[in-house]
Amino acid sequence: MSKGIATMILILCLLVLVITEDDEFPGVIRDEEGFWSIESIMQCQLVSDFRIAVAYFSIPLELVYFIISCTNIPFKWVMAQFVAFIVLCGMTHLLNGWTYAPHTFQLMLALTIFKILTTLVSCATAITLITLIPLLLQLKVRKLFLKKKAWELDREVGMMKKQKEASSHVRMLTHEIRKSLDRHSILYTTMIELSNTLDL
Repeated sequence: MSKGIATMILILCLLVLVITEDDEFPGVIRDEEGFWSIESIMQCQLVSDFRIAVAYFSIPLELVYFIISCTNIPFKWVMAQFVAFIVLCGMTHLLNGWTYAPHTFQLMLALTIFKILTTLVSCATAITLITLIPLLLQLKVRKLFLKKKAWELDREVGMMKKQKEASSHVRMLTHEIRKSLDRHSILYTTMIELSNTLDL
C-alpha cells in the first residue's frame, strides 16, 4: 500500500514539473540527434499506441470466444461491458496514433467521441463491479456451503447403502433358514423341547 502511494506521489511530482516548465527540462542537456530527441520520443509513442491498439483489439476477441465457448458463465453482461471497454480503449489508442502527424478536425472529433464513450463505459463497468463483487463473494461462500452439504449427503447415502445391503443379507439368511427347515424337523424339535420343559 505504501509503495503504491509513494509511486503516485512520485508520478504527481513529475507531472507538476513537466506542466510548470515550458519546453526544456532544467539542468538537462538534450541531444536533438540522440535517442531521447523529441522526434524519437514521438516515434516511440506512435509505435506504442499502435501496438497497444492491436493488443486491445485482440483481448476482446479472446473474451468473446470464451463467452461463446462456455455456456454456463454467470454475468455474461459484465463480460460484454469489459469487451466494450477494451475495444473503446483500443480505438482511442488507434486514433491517438494518427495525431502525431498533422491531422484533421474530423480525426480529433472522432478521438474525442471515442474518449467520451470510453469514459462512460469505463465508469459504468467500475460501478457494476462495485455492486457485483459482493455478489460474487456470496456465490463463493454458497459454493463452499453446497460442497459441504454434498459431501454430507454422499456420506449419508453411503451409510444408507450399507444398511440396505445388511438388511438384504439378513432377509436372505432368514429366508434360507425358513426354507431349510421342514415340518418334520420343526415338529420333532418342538416335541423334544416341550418334553424337556415339561419333564416328560
